[in-house]
Amino acid sequence: METQPNDESSPAYVDELEQRVKHMDDEMRRLNRSEASLEQSNQVSKLHQAPTARTLNPVPNHPEPGSEREEILSINVSSPDDESSRADLETSDQPSCVLRAQDGKMRFFGASSGFCMHGAQVSKSPMGRKADLGWHNTVRRGAGRWPLTNWIPRILRDDFEQRTTQSLPSKEATLNLVSEFLSIFNHTIPLVGETSIRKLAEKQFSWNPDDNPSSWALLNVVLAFSYKERAQASANANNDWQRSMGHIKNALNVLVELFLRNADLPAVQALLGLAIYFQGTPNAQGLFMLAASAMRLCHSIGLHHNTTSGFTSAEIDERRRTFWISFILDADISLRVGRPPVQDMEDYNTPLPDELPLDGRGIISIDGTPLNFFLQLAQFAKIQRLVYRHLQSVAATQRPTEVNFRSAKMCEEAILQWRSSNPGIFQPDITFSSEPESSREHLLRLYLAYHCCYASLRQPYSAISSNGTSHETQKEVDKEVEALCSRAIDSARSALELLPYVRLLASNYKWNVVYFFATASAALSSEIYAHPTRQDSKRDLSMVQDAIKFLMDVSYEEPGTFVDFILSICSDLERSAQWAVSKSQGDVAKSPTTGANDERMDKDINTLEQQQTDDITDSHISTGAEFLDTNSEVFNSQHSLLPFWKLDDMFITMP
Repeated sequence: METQPNDESSPAYVDELEQRVKHMDDEMRRLNRSEASLEQSNQVSKLHQAPTARTLNPVPNHPEPGSEREEILSINVSSPDDESSRADLETSDQPSCVLRAQDGKMRFFGASSGFCMHGAQVSKSPMGRKADLGWHNTVRRGAGRWPLTNWIPRILRDDFEQRTTQSLPSKEATLNLVSEFLSIFNHTIPLVGETSIRKLAEKQFSWNPDDNPSSWALLNVVLAFSYKERAQASANANNDWQRSMGHIKNALNVLVELFLRNADLPAVQALLGLAIYFQGTPNAQGLFMLAASAMRLCHSIGLHHNTTSGFTSAEIDERRRTFWISFILDADISLRVGRPPVQDMEDYNTPLPDELPLDGRGIISIDGTPLNFFLQLAQFAKIQRLVYRHLQSVAATQRPTEVNFRSAKMCEEAILQWRSSNPGIFQPDITFSSEPESSREHLLRLYLAYHCCYASLRQPYSAISSNGTSHETQKEVDKEVEALCSRAIDSARSALELLPYVRLLASNYKWNVVYFFATASAALSSEIYAHPTRQDSKRDLSMVQDAIKFLMDVSYEEPGTFVDFILSICSDLERSAQWAVSKSQGDVAKSPTTGANDERMDKDINTLEQQQTDDITDSHISTGAEFLDTNSEVFNSQHSLLPFWKLDDMFITMP
């Protein structure tokens, strides 16, 4: 049965007409801008062809086009404006399109689908630009008639009552919570546009509430974050915590619908909000799965392409920011846990966030100096992706060691270049004494991510042992990489030095950063074991022991989480480091099974290790001091320990 048109006197029909008029107005403005831009580009082309044209800002020793060095160094050299212009030119030649229905649903088709080939052929016709615009107009007119909603069996559909675990607060309370979200979390990480979320909240209390599952999920995620901020700011906030988790449950209630229906922008934003929420909880699995799903939905609506046709300026900004939040999560997860990323580095052209956003979103102040924190996050995420790609991927481990070392040095250059672009960002003493808690949380996590990314540059050195490199070759490589490894270890120390700042923040914040202290302590323990006679070994060992106390406190607070496993690994490494230091001082009576916090560890670690042996592996491989003691040749070369989450791989591949 065909759907009957809306009654001309109904508010829905009037609203639809207003949307059409607004869309036509935006389209006329876009066409005017396009014609002006085309005319300007023609004038610029003529100037470039003039004999007096000269190159501006020449770069000495420019890398060869397409080389690995150019790829790594291009992260910070290219300005956002240059990238945006280049992306606009690239997109105009690609046969892709985004279908957009009147209810906001979207569907992206890329070049390989073949559905947009006609558009590519039309754009190259003698009519040129006008024919191309005509093709896109045809697509948009057709999209308005298509429902763009996947078929779902009736039995899988939930009514509104089944979605609701926590009832929405009153309209006034909801709008206040939305305002708090916009001024706190969303100001630093611009997840949603202010106009769109306020309109969504208002409509939820209108005579005709929006029953779209993506709108429902997004609104509840926003409310959950606001209640969470209130709970963290109050000493007695059990009710706020319960409300926060209740609204998260509301959003999770429609998760299946988000996956089965065609996506829109609120659906992607809701999944990203849920992923970020679970990032600060004892269950990291929610972060991994939700972030991956969000990136896939980004692809579904074309956020990875610089698509601007048919969107207003505000919508374009919101789409780009949403993509970069997804990219940031994807890159961070990939490097932290050693899993392949979802987004292909060679298949996106969305420009970086604006350096000077008109709405001020993503800008924070450090000691009175404004910093585009969101832009820094996006640039650093690209570095994380390159470090994983060139140093941690399977392809990287199969390359010659000389190539890996060259890649490590170039990654280091990109990291240092990124840091030098903002010399005032790494000043924790100043930052944590003057900034609001919401900014401090984000900054501390960026500090830790930076230091642990830098420390991971040691990784190619461990590949030498697993690749059977000769002793002579290894000595030559040791000389080349010694300085790099030393600086990487310094970064691990710097990460552990940030531990006291965690206690200045909300009590649940430790779940957001527990991984970083674990991996830094593991790196430092391996360094102590390899060189126990160094002057700073005792100080390093004390820092490692403080980190393990932190891990133990977190583990005791919420038993049965992933922290139990990493605590077991880090404790074994600390004991072996302690044993190496004792042995170097002639105290051979101490065994590597004794170390820091013996009285506290002996009570619980054995039980945890037995549970982990049963749950994690069926093999009889040891996961600690036994391996380190009986295979000391592995540690004859410095920096040979793989990250703790790949420990089983180390036992298999090491000779």
